[in-house]
Amino acid sequence: MGLEPRDVDAYQSRGIAWARKGDYDRAIADYDQAIGLNPQDASAYNNRGVAWKHKGDYDRAIADYDQAIGLDSRDATAYNNRGIAWKKKGDDDHAIADYTQAISLDPKNVNAWYNRGLVWSDKGDYDGAIADFSQAITLDPKDPTAYDNRGNASARKGDNDRAIADYGQAIMLDPAHAKAFRNRGRIWQKKGEDDRAIADYDKAISLDPKGAPGYDGRGFVWSAKGDYARATADYDQAISLDPKYAYAYLGRGILFFYSGALAKAQADFGQAATLKPDNAYFAIWLEMTERRSGAVGHLQEATEKLDMTKWPAPAVRMLLGELTPAEVSAAADDADPAKKRGNSCEANLFIAELDRLQRHDGEALRLYRVAASDCPGDYYEYVAAKAALHELGAVP
Repeated sequence: MGLEPRDVDAYQSRGIAWARKGDYDRAIADYDQAIGLNPQDASAYNNRGVAWKHKGDYDRAIADYDQAIGLDSRDATAYNNRGIAWKKKGDDDHAIADYTQAISLDPKNVNAWYNRGLVWSDKGDYDGAIADFSQAITLDPKDPTAYDNRGNASARKGDNDRAIADYGQAIMLDPAHAKAFRNRGRIWQKKGEDDRAIADYDKAISLDPKGAPGYDGRGFVWSAKGDYARATADYDQAISLDPKYAYAYLGRGILFFYSGALAKAQADFGQAATLKPDNAYFAIWLEMTERRSGAVGHLQEATEKLDMTKWPAPAVRMLLGELTPAEVSAAADDADPAKKRGNSCEANLFIAELDRLQRHDGEALRLYRVAASDCPGDYYEYVAAKAALHELGAVP
């Protein structure tokens, strides 16, 4: 004889309670019981899918969401949840399809708008991201994270003023929003407002003293200001808090590189490249350090894990002797003026380093000056060019 529906509800309720406590194994066990008692209960599959998602088992989560949707094809929440699982698996197209279906079923589903905005941003469609975050804000104007992420999309489009306005709104809604302070600090630095950037990073660190990104960001600004002791101390702290924070090794490695501490620079670039072997910039810096130290470089081996179809692959090929500096400069061209400026900045810095290796010091000095003048303020090559001029006793 079957149990009364209230028994199913009891397992569901207890499963939800376990999930709220973070005990997903017990939650799943209760959802199993609920499904066993009523295999047509779509909500039990959906809830179990959420628990599997929290455990990192996205395939099981998707299987449960499939079941939930099969039982109730009008459930926008199940589509949104399945979209999250697809995103976690790195399948952006499936994620967008599910978020879009959730929005179609429930245009007021703020989570689906917000989540789709995140995917558009990751795919480089910043206009699409801004539109979705704007809709999420219309539905929930008190959500600081939507403003923060819309600010990120605007920043990536190069609309720094709009980004700063959104970060400011996020901070107004949540004065303890450390991430918004960090993000605004990055844009202030990009705009050349170093003191404002430092102030925002200081605030972010006070709010989140165990967060490596705050120290990393402030270290970058100290580097740009030429205060290398403070920059190194901040990078040290970032690495201490998160030994897998690859960009802190890059920032610190550049300071070591131009202070003559090549062994330390090589160790830092090597660690960054180990953490992210598909990052061409880490491979380039490691190669330049190895060669400046008189050692044999390992860039050729690194290319096996690099995407050699996109920038900065031409710079990699130049260091391997496959392209000339002139060809690299030409390859830096891009229809997007912001990308062209960034690519040209990097090309000038890397060509300058090749000139140094080939004892063309006069040309290297000229290119360092060009990079220090023309590079975007948030590029590592900007910091590198200024550090190189400092190393050579030239005025940045």
